[in-house]
Amino acid sequence: MKTILMLTDFSENANHAAKTAAKFVPQLKADLMLYNTYYDHPILPTYAGGPWVVEEFVFQKDESTAQLSQLAIQLKHIMSGISKDDFKPQTDYQCGEGPLGKNMAVIIQERKVGLVVIGSRTDSAIDHVIFGSDTMDVIDHAACPVLVIPPKAEMNKLKKVTLAIAFELADINAISYMTDLGRQLGFELEVVHVSLPEENDDPVKENAVLAHLNTVKQEHITYQEVGGKDVIRRLNKLCKESCSDMLALVHHRDGFLSGLFDRSTTATALDNQAIPLMVIPSDQTNDSK
Repeated sequence: MKTILMLTDFSENANHAAKTAAKFVPQLKADLMLYNTYYDHPILPTYAGGPWVVEEFVFQKDESTAQLSQLAIQLKHIMSGISKDDFKPQTDYQCGEGPLGKNMAVIIQERKVGLVVIGSRTDSAIDHVIFGSDTMDVIDHAACPVLVIPPKAEMNKLKKVTLAIAFELADINAISYMTDLGRQLGFELEVVHVSLPEENDDPVKENAVLAHLNTVKQEHITYQEVGGKDVIRRLNKLCKESCSDMLALVHHRDGFLSGLFDRSTTATALDNQAIPLMVIPSDQTNDSK
């Protein structure tokens, strides 16, 4: 993992997510990049019979850059107090005009981003939007895992993480990614297979996933099965009972091979989020590991 990309709109939730994630950046031996998107459209048509020049949009880029600089200084201070070896994460920042999801996708490719961090939305209407792009837009455009951190969640020490799988081939990459992350951050990985009563698993895929799980299974990896129709409710209950600090799942974009954890399931997980959520794209490449 070469770079961790932190998305911010400078809200309280976004700043909390950035500062929380900064605490484990040194352990991942990764550099840090902050990004903010803005809409620089100084002309709003059809106001009082003609166009209306809105001065605040003219200065949006300068304001964004200034706030990114201030946040970068705060994160550097946090990381400097945590780093225990010679590795010193580099911190950079950038802002851009336009849709967040599409802009982010370009940055992920150019900067070899291995993880995206974003603050979760709250129940208020405005928190469901990050300058015109919501959290699902970020997840749908990300070619690497996205960590969504809810308000007040702390990640000072991850002791246990739950990874939900559905016996799809994409689960193999997800298990490898979370296993590597567990080695770096020192958490126990709990792999949970979720089954639905009315569906039968593909035995070929099941054998392939279980075979891979056996090759990486070690002292800090456990496995269990869970069934039921309300997938997210059961997973949230399981995480609470097992004192899991984070839930991870594989996200399948809209398409023919949607799988159990499709877009609607991911959206439901975000709407019922109590602990940090790691969303791993089903088509992630090895570069994001």
